[in-house]
Amino acid sequence: MSLLAEMPVMPPEAVPVLPATPLVPTKPEEDEGTITMAEAADGTIKTAWRLASPGKLAKSYHLGLSRTFTQPIAAGQVCVFTIKARTVEAATPDAKGLVSVAVQNVQPNEKSPLWKEWTIGKEWDTTFFVFQADHDLPEGAGIVKVNAGEARQILDIADFQLYRFPVGFDVFKAPQMKRTYTGREADAPWRKEAAERIGKLRRGTLTVRVVDADGKPVPGAKVAVRMQRHRFGFGSAVNPVVLAGLSDVPSSDQQKYRDIVDEFCSRIVPEHGMRVGNIDAEDRPDKPWEARGRRRNAATVPWMMQWAQDHKISVRGHYLVWCYVEPWAREVLDKDGVAGLLRMYDRHIKFSLPLYAPYVEEWDALNHPVTFVEADALDHIIGPDFYSDIYRQIRAQTDKLLFVNEDTFNAERADRLEKHVRHMIELGTTPDGCGFQSHFSDHSIPGMQEQWALFQRFGALVKHLSVTEYDLQSLDDELHADHLRDMLTLTFSHPQMTGFVMWGFWEKQHWRPTAALFRADWSERPAVKVWRDLVLGQWWTKADHTSDTQGAAAAPAFYGWHSITVEHQGRMAAATFDHKINGSVATVKLPR
Repeated sequence: MSLLAEMPVMPPEAVPVLPATPLVPTKPEEDEGTITMAEAADGTIKTAWRLASPGKLAKSYHLGLSRTFTQPIAAGQVCVFTIKARTVEAATPDAKGLVSVAVQNVQPNEKSPLWKEWTIGKEWDTTFFVFQADHDLPEGAGIVKVNAGEARQILDIADFQLYRFPVGFDVFKAPQMKRTYTGREADAPWRKEAAERIGKLRRGTLTVRVVDADGKPVPGAKVAVRMQRHRFGFGSAVNPVVLAGLSDVPSSDQQKYRDIVDEFCSRIVPEHGMRVGNIDAEDRPDKPWEARGRRRNAATVPWMMQWAQDHKISVRGHYLVWCYVEPWAREVLDKDGVAGLLRMYDRHIKFSLPLYAPYVEEWDALNHPVTFVEADALDHIIGPDFYSDIYRQIRAQTDKLLFVNEDTFNAERADRLEKHVRHMIELGTTPDGCGFQSHFSDHSIPGMQEQWALFQRFGALVKHLSVTEYDLQSLDDELHADHLRDMLTLTFSHPQMTGFVMWGFWEKQHWRPTAALFRADWSERPAVKVWRDLVLGQWWTKADHTSDTQGAAAAPAFYGWHSITVEHQGRMAAATFDHKINGSVATVKLPR
């Protein structure tokens, strides 16, 4: 990975937020590491704070530096964070350090604008990233924290700063760092291997048998085969309300949104509509907005399911169990304890599985078993065997594929996910599959060989794999497009993969706007061309043949739905055929 060791060139609209005051160190416990002053050995500064962490701390923020500020930040406001630091020692293979950066509200129980992990290089560098605030931060309530207790490491931190831009500033005009990843090169060896696997795994011979009205072979007929929809799950998370045309978004945008889904997707997943309580819950007088949301979901999610089926688009279910305590779960626990939470999940599972059975092909049965705070994990609160127990309960009610879904964006999270999966296997509840959420930020992008090794690692434990929530936050259009190209190719080439789903595609309907393929005005980033060139181009069947003496026309075709048109001596016939396996035969009968 390449870093630019320089401050970003800030547009004149950028305003520094943090005052020119000393950084404030935390006071870690004796077993949580140390914070001391160290010689910086850099021409621009003399000293820096040295933070030594003995390992991943239960509370990583106990080892860190902070600086408070008074200026407010609005939700969605564009900001830039800069940090000058280096890694002295790290246990990672690349010897780089890891910090978490938090822009927080000092008032208790208030949501914060940012939490993000960031890598620190081995040499003194000033690195930076752009973000849009997740939540409002009122005047006088701000603090920036840089936490070093994320891994066993020693870091030197000289300074950091936060800049904000005026509300409404276009995030794509903000400064950016040039980043890359291994395996991005055009001649990277993995590309040839992946292409060969795709040719063998994702295509099979499709034979069109042309017969006349009496069932006799027709030689010399012109046969046109055109793909309509992939069987492999290429797609995106969607907002069912926008898809159904019932949102406050302008109708032209809703139509465009629906057209893009129809063009791009062979699989979709409702981003929020199938979550616990979003349809199946009691109305509460103190929360009337929740009742409105449930009514809207109850109308649009089933409509979305049927629309998808009518368009030969498969559906993933997200989710049955969220494995750490969400805000709604905390309310239930506080009021009714563990028994109340289990009743809530039992209700959700029994409601969702039969309702969506005709439409959903695979479920995120267990979502996020690797928590950020161990005390919030359900297997910590309920018991160490809870995930196996609830999986067994789900398995008894459905024959659909059941996945454990997690974001393995660093080695520590991958290790913890493997531990969970192995424990489930030991208890006789091997998951059908593992889902890789694959939320990436351009601060740290795994190389393609590293990504392949991750797929292979979990493929040895379960039968199926899937990329379930892909996105890459980046203002660098070329990097954004190249990474999509490579992740699509690597995923499609893996024999155990069932799909590749993005977590949104339009800037106005994306949880991380800088990851979107389409900008707010529907202008296309280069990644759109990548999707079309691969999913709808290179991996798309478009073939013309002539039937042989036996009335047959055979050729390789990608698995999925195809339209077949046959013409012979002025007679024509058409058919739609689902090409599922190598050696499929579609018979088309010409009229008299």
